[in-house]
Amino acid sequence: MPAVADVAADPAESGPLTLTSTDYDFGRITVTDEQTGDSYETDVHGYVTYPTDATGPFPVLLFQHGRHQTCETTVGQLPFPVGDDNCPDLAGVITPANSYRGYDYLVQSLASHGYAVISIDTNDINDNDGSPNAGDAGALARAELILTHLDAFREIHRNGGQGFDALMGRLDFDRVGLMGHSRGGEGVNKTVTVNAAQDEPHNLAAVFSLAPTDYNALDVTGVTWATLLPYCDGDVENLMGAFAYDAARLLSPDDTHPRFQIMAMGANHNYFNTVWTSDDWTIHGTSTDSHCGTDSATHQRDTPEAQRALGSFFMASFFRTFVGGETAHADYWTGLAAVPNTLCPGGEAAGCAGRYPLSIYASATDRLIIDSTPIDTALSQNALGGAVTLEGFASFEACTTTGRDGSGCGASDPTFTTADQLRLHWTAPAIYRSALGDLDASDFHVLSLRVGLSLDDPANDAGQDFAVVLTDTDGRSARLNASAYSTDLFAPPGDAFDSGGSEKLVLTDLRIPLTEFPALDFAHLDTLELRFDLTPAGTVQITDLQFQRVAP
Repeated sequence: MPAVADVAADPAESGPLTLTSTDYDFGRITVTDEQTGDSYETDVHGYVTYPTDATGPFPVLLFQHGRHQTCETTVGQLPFPVGDDNCPDLAGVITPANSYRGYDYLVQSLASHGYAVISIDTNDINDNDGSPNAGDAGALARAELILTHLDAFREIHRNGGQGFDALMGRLDFDRVGLMGHSRGGEGVNKTVTVNAAQDEPHNLAAVFSLAPTDYNALDVTGVTWATLLPYCDGDVENLMGAFAYDAARLLSPDDTHPRFQIMAMGANHNYFNTVWTSDDWTIHGTSTDSHCGTDSATHQRDTPEAQRALGSFFMASFFRTFVGGETAHADYWTGLAAVPNTLCPGGEAAGCAGRYPLSIYASATDRLIIDSTPIDTALSQNALGGAVTLEGFASFEACTTTGRDGSGCGASDPTFTTADQLRLHWTAPAIYRSALGDLDASDFHVLSLRVGLSLDDPANDAGQDFAVVLTDTDGRSARLNASAYSTDLFAPPGDAFDSGGSEKLVLTDLRIPLTEFPALDFAHLDTLELRFDLTPAGTVQITDLQFQRVAP
């Protein structure tokens, strides 16, 4: 297996390049609501930051903020309606909410390492996109606006103009990345499909959806993609990015791009943007929730500064790896390297156990699916055609959450993983066995499965453990305890979700390097077993059993 660092490199240190940062206004365009057919105008306004003296060409990144008020009172950040126009700047009373400036900490970091970063103003769309129950929630308009900005800067790269002759020939449109926050996250997801239909599509290398909405159940394929889910999100409290991740896994079986899902256990929706200073947790949740409520003595919330630090790590390392082609930060994205200690409470890695659960669905060329648990066959046959048997369980079922309310897997409500999954309940030793049929897995590096502890079983309260057993066709077996390879086997924290609490289940990866299974013939594997004999009782939900390669 390629060497992987124990702890991922931290991209927090600024690069050596001096920067130029300039606001621009390229006029107005008409954008459209895909569902209603309504159209309206929006400014093509933002700012671009790039290295001043380096020649480039610089990979291009574009950021889009989400739905926030255009105008707000100076005291209290109360929204001040303005319709479809710019905000009057009345010092001391009313001020523009310049959300497009809220990611400057990340803009400056990436640009200092050789990237051209565009952050665009989407306030005119926010003034018009209305309720998601009456239209597409601005998804198409956001995509149209993103592509207009990219088209403009591609023309600048080719021919100059618009006051940016200094950028002619210095932008690398073979390497483009997008980040969208909240409804902007849905906007960048929509951009992927709209872009693909253009006469001259942009080469989108990677897309990061930060706490996204997914009102339109968008399909994201053909691009390396990641979503970050803030566990203490009080605005998108059902963690819609998890829906998009689950859907993207199976949309295109031959897609050669990996997908990632990160959960940040102490983060809320707003603090990634420095303009959004209110604590959105109070929209859904109570201030006394044991995990997310800041009036609770046991809360595990991140400060705004800590939240921006974690956002900067995940987004900067993602773009520098998958857009810039840098290798320094790639180890985290194998799923085998821990986050830097600077992201941990107190700066100590021991404080990070379970704080950033990660799931990886590898590219089609780097994965071998054992079972994605389709509910019609999951209890009898795996994806390889081998038999699935379940022995000793008090109960079991194949299930999926029904719709997007989190229900549907027994009484484990809410479960916001919408993928088909198995729910296994034991009160005595039990075994899940999947026949591999003399499988050759010698070219793979990792065995992974997604797992979560069901919410309705008190036996899970202290956490869980189980054994993972591989056996080859010569009868040699190797048994490993899951807890040695995952810090995520904890009961989801918080008070009851339906009462304003944070408790909810999202299945996340357990990843075991195959080198940890001693003396097996990986060219001839016979069975995979999950043995539930380490604790007296419990209930787990599992899906996505697979072998994966780890990119060097």
